[in-house]
Amino acid sequence: MAKDPQALKELDDLGLKVIPVTTITLAPGTKSFGDKVIIGFDRASLSEALNLGEVSITDSDAEWMLGKFMKVLSAARRATLQIPDDSIDWVSPERDRTLRQFTFHLFDRPYMMISAYEQGEYKAEDRQRYITDALKTQDVRSIVEFGESVINRIEKFFENIQLEVLKTPVKTYMGTMPLNQLMDLGLGHSVHHLKQLYFYMSKLDIVPDNPLTEEDFDGISVPSELF
Repeated sequence: MAKDPQALKELDDLGLKVIPVTTITLAPGTKSFGDKVIIGFDRASLSEALNLGEVSITDSDAEWMLGKFMKVLSAARRATLQIPDDSIDWVSPERDRTLRQFTFHLFDRPYMMISAYEQGEYKAEDRQRYITDALKTQDVRSIVEFGESVINRIEKFFENIQLEVLKTPVKTYMGTMPLNQLMDLGLGHSVHHLKQLYFYMSKLDIVPDNPLTEEDFDGISVPSELF
């Protein structure tokens, strides 16, 4: 958004400072831009406005999501374990944060998705937990152990999960959405950061052990730009 002046102007015209936002002109040619504004990933409102119908969830969807989480987070664990302790506070040039914070954050987002289900809410400030909490980790091993705890938590959460659980509406800073959609966003977030981690490792002359490929990310919604 910061690099897209036109998008920023459109947000300002709508009197908004948050994303994502969907604007729909209900009667093309007769009404102005932004007649209907939907803030956040409000699937119910989007489906109704665009006449998409109800999106169903099946057992295979849950199995697919669990499998992808296990593959992506296990790869992140492998990659993080390769980082030397003396490089953990290396600051990425694209974002003013250390590898310590970045790797903690990669694992933390899926953790927070499940916490949001348990607490019934996912707040904007929850996204920034890594800024301070990551500093509690003493070395690479402690970050890896945190990652392993997240992997175990997700695996246990999906064990014999009822589909109704994934349909549970969760209040978020992006709008209310079903848990499965929130988890899907968390999965895409982890993949995006895993790709960035591979890039950072190349800057440190570290070759990732058995890195994932685009084929492994098939079916996961991920931003096309690396940064």
